[in-house]
Amino acid sequence: MKTWRDEIVQKFVNQPYSLLLVNDPDFLLNDEEILQRLRENGYEVIHFNDSIFIRYMYESQFREKVKRNQLKLLFFSNDENYIYFPYDFLQHGYHIELKISELFPKFSPGIVKQLDKEDFDVLYTAHKQYQGSSSDKETLEYIVKHAYKIVHELIDSEVELYKLLLSIHYAKKQLPSIVQQFLIEKLSGKNVFEGIPIKRLLTSSTYFFQYIEKQWTTFVHQLLDLQEGSVLEETPLYLAHPFSNPDVRRLMNDLFAEGYIRKIKTNVSYSFPTWMKYGVEVDEDGSLQEKIRHLQGKIMEQITSASRYKDWINIMELMAEYKCTVLDTNKQEYESEVNALFRKVNEMLEKWMIESYRSLTSLPPVPKPKMVHHIAQFLASKRGQNEKIALLVLDGMSYVQWKKIKYYLTNKGFSFEENGVFAWVPTLTSVSRQAIFAGNFPSVFSQSINTTAKEENYWKTFWENSGLLKQYVSYQKGLGKEAYKKEGIAAFKRPNIKVYGAVIDIIDQFIHGAVQGEKSLMSELQLWLNTDYLAQLLTDLHHEKFTIYITSDHGNTESVGIGRISEGVLVEQKGERVRVYTDTILFKDAAEKIGGIPWTGVGLPENYHALLAHYGQAFVNKNERIVSHGSISMEEVIVPFVKVIPSLGG
Repeated sequence: MKTWRDEIVQKFVNQPYSLLLVNDPDFLLNDEEILQRLRENGYEVIHFNDSIFIRYMYESQFREKVKRNQLKLLFFSNDENYIYFPYDFLQHGYHIELKISELFPKFSPGIVKQLDKEDFDVLYTAHKQYQGSSSDKETLEYIVKHAYKIVHELIDSEVELYKLLLSIHYAKKQLPSIVQQFLIEKLSGKNVFEGIPIKRLLTSSTYFFQYIEKQWTTFVHQLLDLQEGSVLEETPLYLAHPFSNPDVRRLMNDLFAEGYIRKIKTNVSYSFPTWMKYGVEVDEDGSLQEKIRHLQGKIMEQITSASRYKDWINIMELMAEYKCTVLDTNKQEYESEVNALFRKVNEMLEKWMIESYRSLTSLPPVPKPKMVHHIAQFLASKRGQNEKIALLVLDGMSYVQWKKIKYYLTNKGFSFEENGVFAWVPTLTSVSRQAIFAGNFPSVFSQSINTTAKEENYWKTFWENSGLLKQYVSYQKGLGKEAYKKEGIAAFKRPNIKVYGAVIDIIDQFIHGAVQGEKSLMSELQLWLNTDYLAQLLTDLHHEKFTIYITSDHGNTESVGIGRISEGVLVEQKGERVRVYTDTILFKDAAEKIGGIPWTGVGLPENYHALLAHYGQAFVNKNERIVSHGSISMEEVIVPFVKVIPSLGG
């Protein structure tokens, strides 16, 4: 069956031109599968958002190949017209315009433009049956019912509301704003929902999970207060509550197991119905086993169909919850299961990275960043006129450590809007952290790719190019080692600071000193968290009206040495999980002799070639166990990007 992607790709098949300029104001190329298919058709696809960078790439890598017809080059821009392409591109390139109205001619283009491209598969099918007008009202009403499968007329009770909200937020659907607003208007007018914060529950997953956790706590305590001897399932309280509905409680069970909602801990041995025991912790060992088995099953289920970057981010979140849970138990019987599952998942990710990682580099930074260099671009595009932004980079923090940090901060009253992003490969600080602060590909900072000395300059230059004078931008690194003092934070030294970038590198220090592996790393992390350095910093930033984001440049993984390799000065950089070469011949020779994963080309300087260690291996003394980074395990390459919300009401 023909798909919407087929229609787009068909425009580029058998084109005789070697330079194509695509105007894509509706972000139709913001799709991994399309980009992959274009590459299979011989195109090098590049997102055009920085004319200086594009000129540099064209002159250094592509001009001669395009002239000789050895390469088909496709630049696409999301601006409304072609004026931002260089003049000589416009003279020699072939122009193609992509329009959403050509894909969905019967719908209102204004409505369709506001929808997520991930919903286009079902939208394309629904469009064929549409008989209404192209008005905004009729289009939206039809799309909500037939594409999103939400019949608002049937949502007439708390049970139906809970089922809707659970299905949206647990599946991470993130309904488009126009659909959210439509549902808010329809549902807020119903008397049955009076007093329920419909808008916040629909628009914020963070708020919803906090709300549902609070409702759960109240529900359990009310049942505990009932007179002893009561048959819970027959009480009016139990019978009337939405949690008693089979569809609701089935979805609730997954939320407890995956860490979205915290269980109620109680010493009271009470005859709760079996389904409630997922959310009430009496038998700690039994609850732990249930959670671990659930997470294992969920991960195995998801890796069978993982094909896009979002799939791997979702799997990483589950893997982090799984590993963090096991590490916290300190029970050795689970370790072999953890190692086996992580090995299996990483073998599949490694294959995906080699085949599909390149497509990520062509995706735009909105509506959400996909890679760490997108973060600055995303913040610049979303920043309000006078909004103050703070970006805290916790150097070396993996998703596993984030789970521990999140739990600690949640107990301090913070909450979060969480996303994941991909680090640059190799996952070295000088590559991936610099990309964060430069807001660009590593090939742009080729002269400093082995050091972080120019980060501050890159950070300030990026914001100056985005329209903010350098005196309003601050940068600071080396944080977290000492006791917290507000006067030591650069963001507070001048009242005119609008953007603050900071590196907290204490976790990276723990990584390189983790002589007993991940367990000692997590123990050191907990001790540091207990100093309240991070909580105090976040609190002070909030009080100074900063919108706060937390991310990492790369994660870390536990590995075992396969033996040190002696190449003297032949290798440019000798990392524990990566070796970097500037000479192609030496690189190929090393790849044959040493083994590993040859990594070159994508987004890196021309003479920068990385030999990556396979999962669980490191280029150190044989059988030496270390925690390190540099390669492409999911723990190293997928990191959190989190917006910090200081309180439930904030």
